[in-house]
Amino acid sequence: MTIHQDVVLNVELSVTSRLLYVVLQARVDDGITMEDAARSIGLEDVEQVRPFLDELVDAGVAETRPHHGRPPSALVYRSPLSQERRTHECVPCGRCGECSCEHTKGLCRICDQIGRVEEEARKDIDRWKRQRDDGATYAIATRLHRWDCPSLNSPEKSLAQLETSRPYARKAGGLYWLRLPNLYTAQELRLKGCRKRACAMCGPDPL
Repeated sequence: MTIHQDVVLNVELSVTSRLLYVVLQARVDDGITMEDAARSIGLEDVEQVRPFLDELVDAGVAETRPHHGRPPSALVYRSPLSQERRTHECVPCGRCGECSCEHTKGLCRICDQIGRVEEEARKDIDRWKRQRDDGATYAIATRLHRWDCPSLNSPEKSLAQLETSRPYARKAGGLYWLRLPNLYTAQELRLKGCRKRACAMCGPDPL
C-alpha cells in the first residue's frame, strides 16, 4: 500500500482523520464499508466517522460526491487532488458511461486500456497482412511453420479470443491481445540461418 506522507504528517488534520485515511487506503481493494472503518479506528458507529471524513474531503484526499456507475460511497485518493478536481462534477466515460474521475477525464481506466489493446490489435493485423502480401510464407515458433499452420495464432483466432473476453474485461482489469507471429520469406530465413525443425502438422516447404 502507498500512502502520502504529507497527509499522514499534516498537523492541521486530526489524528483520527489521519488514521481513517490510512485505514481506507489499506482496505481500498477490499471494498471496506464505513461500518468497518468506524470499528477499525475505534469509533462506535458510522455517524461518528462523518466529521473525520469531512476533514479528508476538505484536504482533497477523499470525496463523497455521486459518481456515474457507482453506488454512493467515499472515494479515497493516495495524494491530495488539485483544487479543480475537488470541485468539478463527475464526468462519465465516453465509452461505457461510468465515472472517469480517477483516470483521464472523459475516459475511464478500463476503457482506456481496452482502446489501447484494440489499437494494438489493428496494427498487429495490418503488419501480419502486409508481411503475408509481401510473400512472407514462413513463421518461426518452436518449429518452422507455414504462415497458415493451424497451430499458430491467426487474425481470426486472436479476434475471437478478444471478443470472448470482452464481457469480462471490466472484472479482469482489461483485455489482452494474442500477438500474431512474425512472417518471413525463405530468403530472410536463409540469411538468418534458421535451423528449426519443420512442423509436422503444416509441412512447410524446405528452405
